Amino acid sequence: MSEPKQQRDYHVPVWGIFLLFLGVVFLLQTFNVLPWGLWGTLWRFWPVLLIVIGLSILLRRSNPWLVGALILVLLFASLGIAICQYGPSLPAGGVTKSYSEPLGSLERAQIQINFNAGSLTMGSLPPDSPNFVEAASGRGNGDMKVVFQNQDGEGSLFLSTERTNRRFWDEAEAKWEVRFNRTLPLTIDIKSAVGNLDLDFSELAVTELQMDIDAGNCMVKMPSSTGTTQAYIKADVANIEVTIPEGVAVKLKVDTDLSAFEINESRFPRKGDYYISPDFESAKNRIELELDCDIGRVQVK
Repeated sequence: MSEPKQQRDYHVPVWGIFLLFLGVVFLLQTFNVLPWGLWGTLWRFWPVLLIVIGLSILLRRSNPWLVGALILVLLFASLGIAICQYGPSLPAGGVTKSYSEPLGSLERAQIQINFNAGSLTMGSLPPDSPNFVEAASGRGNGDMKVVFQNQDGEGSLFLSTERTNRRFWDEAEAKWEVRFNRTLPLTIDIKSAVGNLDLDFSELAVTELQMDIDAGNCMVKMPSSTGTTQAYIKADVANIEVTIPEGVAVKLKVDTDLSAFEINESRFPRKGDYYISPDFESAKNRIELELDCDIGRVQVK
């Protein structure tokens, strides 16, 4: 008597399919087909990964090519929905919170910003502004929480995302606009999870700059007349564009793993481990910059 034939379990390469999906998304972002800020919307689809793993378990005895195609359809359907929902504009209701702090007796200031997701714009106040900072936020996945202290002429400003009890599917992308006084020496530390960052420091006196970006799109215009600026930018999965103003010298060290790197070597020729302006040592305004980027695209111009 013949033994019953056992059903065979097939191995569906779930992680291989997921890496293929990520590779396609990164490729489209590198060629500017998709915006890097899309990660601010796409991360919300993380439960799809659980669905994918569940499908691979339930359908382990089915044709692996059919299961793989089904998983890809599910992933790219999520991408399509994310693209339709993506948008940096303020939600209905516009600005929901504004904040300003007078310059007063401040002589210098330390700025720390923890930004979860959305759009962050930074720049300078008008030359005759009596304020140290002006900020506005649109209600999205969290309001702007502000903590400020002034001790012996040194200000300490902390801006962070304050969670709200909104439903997951009703959340809109946050939008912050922050502007600082042009004359005050600033130390700035920015941590961003996912989002679009448009940071114009060209008219600000930024002496130290620290940035830690998980994912997104970041455009940075460096200071033009601060003297010496120390800057360090770390990014995991991001598109980074750094603009060095004319007349400013730079000494740049770059550590890129899987990032595409572009730089104007006629302006910043390579010398050993650095890209350095010919007049760096004698320049009145100069920037010592280190870029540490894992995946994405890095451009210095």
